[in-house]
Amino acid sequence: MVYLFFRNVFILNIFIHGFRDTKYAKEDVYFEIVEPETLHYTFKARPAQDFGVPFNATYNNIGLVLAEPRHGCSTPINKYEIQNNIVLIERGGCSFLSKCIQGERAGVVAVIICDNDASNDDQYIDMIDDTTRRNCSIPALFILGKDGFMIKKSLSTHNLVRAIINIPVNMTYVLPHQQKKPPWTPW
Repeated sequence: MVYLFFRNVFILNIFIHGFRDTKYAKEDVYFEIVEPETLHYTFKARPAQDFGVPFNATYNNIGLVLAEPRHGCSTPINKYEIQNNIVLIERGGCSFLSKCIQGERAGVVAVIICDNDASNDDQYIDMIDDTTRRNCSIPALFILGKDGFMIKKSLSTHNLVRAIINIPVNMTYVLPHQQKKPPWTPW
């Protein structure tokens, strides 16, 4: 009976997450937005492939703050707002690694980079380094453009400078019908 339970959990996990060659791909990371209530969903993020570090702690009720400037390629003008929080950065303007390094220099816990295509609701980018032999010692994640667009839109609508999130969230044993996915995202 125990064998059947674990076999079924394994099969369900493959059904939900698919086969991934962990030699080349890191496991997806999930986070949930607690506030604002209009964004109270669980989001899937793809870790950088060959730079950054995995999360070594769970962060509950931590701020997710938009980078200023949005592309995060230079010293942030809102350094004090993003410090000790997680920063949301738009793709473009410089390498993913450069964005991670700028965030690390500003004292953020992690960077989440959203695609600059606001209509992208299903294509994750595998972030790789830029061959400059630099490294970043904080987690770096990529989210879909549609997710990033909806987060930024909701914060703007509510006149907020940050969302409150929990990260990472363990989704291993959460059944598909129990997941609180954003209605606009097909994962």
